[in-house]
Amino acid sequence: MWSVSLDVPVREVLLLRALLDPDELRRADGFDDPARRRRHTVAHGVTRRVLGSYLSVPPRCLRWTRGPHGKPAIAGRPDVSFSLSHSGDRALLGVAAGRSIGVDVEAEPAFDAGAFAARFFPAPERALVAAGQFTRLWSRKEACVKAAGGRLVQGLPLLVDGETVHDPSGALPGPWLVRDVPVPHGFGAAVALSGTQPCALTVH
Repeated sequence: MWSVSLDVPVREVLLLRALLDPDELRRADGFDDPARRRRHTVAHGVTRRVLGSYLSVPPRCLRWTRGPHGKPAIAGRPDVSFSLSHSGDRALLGVAAGRSIGVDVEAEPAFDAGAFAARFFPAPERALVAAGQFTRLWSRKEACVKAAGGRLVQGLPLLVDGETVHDPSGALPGPWLVRDVPVPHGFGAAVALSGTQPCALTVH
């Protein structure tokens, strides 16, 4: 796991921008807000730099494939899975070997979390939301969805407070081992790995 601050000096932004492929550049340049454009550039540039170091490949040479719902994978390397999430000035990158990974980082919500949970979350989680755990639960649900390569709406009914998560409906291929990830105050973050085998979680 790599926890990354996205607000870096301009020189570093330019170095990371030089690593991006044309599609990533188009996406970054599509943001009208300069801060969002810069943060998108840094998140994706760091992803290339980290994956390139793991695989001993120049970062600019990495190519992606995408699943039915957009989950990215490294072309030609089905043995290595990665997941990237960013929110505000924070990004989280997860890398795993031999199993699918999903990560999510979320800033505290600006909307009525209780009303949202009452509408979309399963009943047992509503008391946890009332106790201030909305962001923790939300990041866990989205991490599971990303590990499965599904859609967010499929993850809302999941009960995610435990160590392992199953989808009783069978809509998402599971189960998943789920862990909270330490991030700065004001954020919640989680990682989900396919299967229930133990893992060693290292956060850089």
